[in-house]
Amino acid sequence: MLQCFHCNSPLDPAMTECPACGAEIEMSRLTGILGSVCRNCDAFNEPGTTACVSCGEALGPRSPAPVLAAGPAPAAAGEELPRDLPPIDFEAVLLDDPDFEPTSTPDPIELLEPVPDPEAPAPLPGAPDRSAPGPLPFESVALEPAAAGGGAGTWSGAAPFHLVLERGDGKEGSRLQFIASETTIGSTDASLPFPEDPWLAPRHATFSLRDGRLFVRDEGSSGGTFLRLRGLSVPIRPGDAFALGDRLLRFGGPLPAPSPPAPDGTRRLGSPRPAAQSVLLEERLAGGVSGRVWLRSGPSVTLGRAGCAVNLGDDPFLSQAHAEVLLEGDGTARLRDLGSANGTFVRIPTRAERELRDGDLVRVGRQVLRVSES
Repeated sequence: MLQCFHCNSPLDPAMTECPACGAEIEMSRLTGILGSVCRNCDAFNEPGTTACVSCGEALGPRSPAPVLAAGPAPAAAGEELPRDLPPIDFEAVLLDDPDFEPTSTPDPIELLEPVPDPEAPAPLPGAPDRSAPGPLPFESVALEPAAAGGGAGTWSGAAPFHLVLERGDGKEGSRLQFIASETTIGSTDASLPFPEDPWLAPRHATFSLRDGRLFVRDEGSSGGTFLRLRGLSVPIRPGDAFALGDRLLRFGGPLPAPSPPAPDGTRRLGSPRPAAQSVLLEERLAGGVSGRVWLRSGPSVTLGRAGCAVNLGDDPFLSQAHAEVLLEGDGTARLRDLGSANGTFVRIPTRAERELRDGDLVRVGRQVLRVSES
């Protein structure tokens, strides 16, 4: 059923104007040009035909149907009905309407902060905040032996401490309590044994508590003892080893200078040397053999799973951009963690000792242990 655009009264396609408001019906122009179809027998009739050529039914407009919706008041006697009504400008109607208010955009949801749970119990007084990790100290793990004397991260008196197994042989979250002033860790010959870890030496490392300070000492293990970087960067020297995820790398240092020419002045043939300052990085495979070797130019050599200067491949404990080696102008280098989830670990020298602080991570074999003050 067609309706009048102005007053919503029912219309017939053959009508030329609305019987209620008198508005012109554009459809009649089409029927005057293209012809019309008989309402009785559906036969087509040429334009201008007044009666159906098939059944003889009149083709003019039928009697107007009753107006279902109230329209404008009928015109007074002698008053002419409006004919050409202007089209409705919907945009102007909305802009001129004082009650019209555009739909407001809701505030964006902030995803960086957790949504508080109204039913969650209130934290106990003095309990540590587990929602976000604390800021990392700016000091780095020095590669030189720890200096004798007090440190910023001393333990209170002879307070006991414990280690939390962050990652290991399926016992993550286990709390390992220490009582003695020296506690060893290893595969068999240790007070804290991990017999299922083939990468641990029988006596791998020792934790010592002296004068309220905690230390870890490597006991000459072939696999090494690693500490997670505490701060922004740490200096590394040629031969130093560091771990990213399950990948063990060795820093080879700057590219060696070319060998001198032969006595007759002939130089050794080879690929072109890089123009910029470059360093060597070597992957160490299980069993102590060399894997891939990369020659990369600075000043920044990024390392990670993909999209870096050194791509180490798929590793569930490796971030896409995990760490970087920064090449200084004086030829030295520094190792920097790029905010990875699992951290970057540096190997301490064999038989060396390092002081530990609350929150430090120590890696021996497949075990990653977090130091926590009781």
